[in-house]
Amino acid sequence: MPNVTFFDRPPEEDGRLLYAVIAARYEGRWIFCRHRARATWEIPGGHIEPGETAAEAARRELREETGALAADITLVSYYKVEDWGALFFAEVTELGPLPPEYEMAEVSFGNVMPAALTYPDIQPALFWKVQGWLNMQTARGELWDVYDADRNLTGRTMRRGDTIAPGDYHLVVYIWARGAAGNYLLTKRAPNKGFGCLWECTGGSALAGEDSLTAAVREVEEETGLVLEPEKGRLVHTYRRDDAFCDVWLFEQEFDPAAVKLQEGETVAAQAADKKTLRAMYDASRLVPYPFFEKVFPLI
Repeated sequence: MPNVTFFDRPPEEDGRLLYAVIAARYEGRWIFCRHRARATWEIPGGHIEPGETAAEAARRELREETGALAADITLVSYYKVEDWGALFFAEVTELGPLPPEYEMAEVSFGNVMPAALTYPDIQPALFWKVQGWLNMQTARGELWDVYDADRNLTGRTMRRGDTIAPGDYHLVVYIWARGAAGNYLLTKRAPNKGFGCLWECTGGSALAGEDSLTAAVREVEEETGLVLEPEKGRLVHTYRRDDAFCDVWLFEQEFDPAAVKLQEGETVAAQAADKKTLRAMYDASRLVPYPFFEKVFPLI
């Protein structure tokens, strides 16, 4: 499987930046396109032509492959597989028909990537990168503790939104709250967020000075208004990803979805879901595609 590596800066050698890829959103849903010669879907993008900047190529490819007539386009990151590319996020404000003279046959819209992808080893990584970048656009002043690869505190901190150095990690918590009837608290992400309009458990990054349990209790109170009792929480799973240690908590505590305090720009709805419904929502791509879900589901 190709390894996708991300960078803050373009390659130093001239002529190495070959591709522009654009994760584009229109009216809260992501745009995917299908080539005339294929039955699979992809994120808009293509080669940077001679004399073009990466941003110029991104705008041209977005128009040719989606019909976008107007869009706000922002550079997210540079990346490298075998060749170098530039990854952009686009908020499309006006969408027209596909130009018939180019290679795309149709576009589709969704909250998650289609199952049938033209580049399944590369584009999911690009898509996840954009989701994470979107999430970093809020609360950029937060301070996080920096850990080493053995989860030891380094004594250093970093600001949310800054690039974390290779070998450094921060702490992330996910919290499942379950009532006595076996129902789980879910909130729906605002359209502007990464993985917008999908349902989720509460989660977020630990602030500087917080341990995992303290961060879990604070995140739930901030995002829902629910005050968890620390003694009712249990750590059910932990893992390390490229930039963070992730702890998954289960709290056995009563809650009322109708009493949840939604955060403007963060959440738009709340519900209680039993385990069968939770499983069905995940299978139907209505839940955030947690990488730990299959391992954690039997534990909660």
